Amino acid sequence: LALAPLAFAADKCAVDDGAKFDCGFSGINATGCQSKGCCWSESDTSGVPWCFYPAGAVTTCFALADASAEPFSTAEVSTMRSYFLANVNIEGKGGVVAAPDYSTPGGSYYYHWERDGALTMRAVQETADGSYDVSAYMQSYISWVLNVQSEDDPNDIDVRTEPKYFLPDGEVFDEGWCRPQNDGPGLRAISMMIYAESADADYIQEYLWTGSEGQFNGGAIKHDLDYLLDGWNSNTCDLWEEVQSTDFFWNRVTMKKALVMGASFADSMGDSTSAAAYRSTAASINATLLSGHWTDSYVFESTGREKDGAVIVGFNDGYVAEDGMFAPTSYEVAATVQAYNLAFCNEWAINTNDTAAGIPGVLYGRYPGDNYAGGNPWVLTTAALANLFYRAAAQVKTDGLPDATAQATWADALGVDSFPATTAGAADLFLRAGDSVLLRLRSHVEADDFHLAEQIDRNTGKQISAADLTWSYAEVLNAMTSRGIYEAL
Repeated sequence: LALAPLAFAADKCAVDDGAKFDCGFSGINATGCQSKGCCWSESDTSGVPWCFYPAGAVTTCFALADASAEPFSTAEVSTMRSYFLANVNIEGKGGVVAAPDYSTPGGSYYYHWERDGALTMRAVQETADGSYDVSAYMQSYISWVLNVQSEDDPNDIDVRTEPKYFLPDGEVFDEGWCRPQNDGPGLRAISMMIYAESADADYIQEYLWTGSEGQFNGGAIKHDLDYLLDGWNSNTCDLWEEVQSTDFFWNRVTMKKALVMGASFADSMGDSTSAAAYRSTAASINATLLSGHWTDSYVFESTGREKDGAVIVGFNDGYVAEDGMFAPTSYEVAATVQAYNLAFCNEWAINTNDTAAGIPGVLYGRYPGDNYAGGNPWVLTTAALANLFYRAAAQVKTDGLPDATAQATWADALGVDSFPATTAGAADLFLRAGDSVLLRLRSHVEADDFHLAEQIDRNTGKQISAADLTWSYAEVLNAMTSRGIYEAL
């Protein structure tokens, strides 16, 4: 009888690496794995579990709400926004603290991360509700950027690719860390170009695009965009600062967006030479996105770590409407969500427990097999998924139904028998999907008065790790803003 699970597993262990779901735990061996009725196959590929479920054993836990329901009230969003803004413009010097927490599993988060800061300042603008002076925040941030762009680098790399800086003055962090990180310049440029759409022309010419290399290296925006011309395919650390590669989806899709925006901005500044260079580089990056990151089943982050929440965040932050690649209702996005739902549903007890308790949605994390702080769901990737669904609802409302292949895949991903036949029904489906995800998130943060941490414990559902993570707030505000945009259509 003891051999029965082994025989069962052996019949169904011919599973492609991309379809393997972790069935073990750190330190499990072949005997322990197979005694659970799971498959064992050693692999040299990073991120591929050696102990994995047999084919067909993994099911989704995504739970769709029966009707749309506002996940957070206006007052609750205002509360989260106040926590968010408390982490911005530290001591009036333009820096953004990643989290005002000096003691986390990864040490102190009281630094300005270049990536987090750029995404935060984009959210400061795109989620503004009229209650604060966006221009004042942005001009302080731009002063910060100009300061750190001019610093000598103590780590012998291009200072534009530094991961983080000391607060409040912006000195480069000079201790050991995963560096370089080449996504920062493009993300900063995006944030500053959004501001330039409403900034005074004299301010732009003085600080953002000066027309002279001798004045702020040509301007804060141009200096960051120019890095991408040669740096887009350089070796870099990933979004989570753990592994290195020359080709991460997150980095490339956000760089593409920066360069597409940059080409138009350069044209508006009368710089046709820079515009042409940006367009050419954007085209080079674009040519690698589908060919290098699409498996025919899902979009992956890198060959060393395929299923990664960075992809979901990238679908939002790197989307370029002009070409529609990875549009929120597309087949590629649908298939990715379908695959990632399976991966994250079976990663933690809290997901299956929530579903069993009738709580709609799903929680996402960084990647399957993550062991940082024990490996848990993350607030920011979960909120990014909700944002993606709200953007899909808006796309259906403005552009109509997705194609038949995407419809069938979305139906499976969202757990409905068939995709709605009308645009109104399809838009409502995506709205309910977004609400479902945020309602599950709400169930884990409400007890903390809507303070948002970095992670949610995989077993207890309580918030853990860095407290008041700025990026967590940014992603929830992004999602609720997208929901509001949909409702206003």
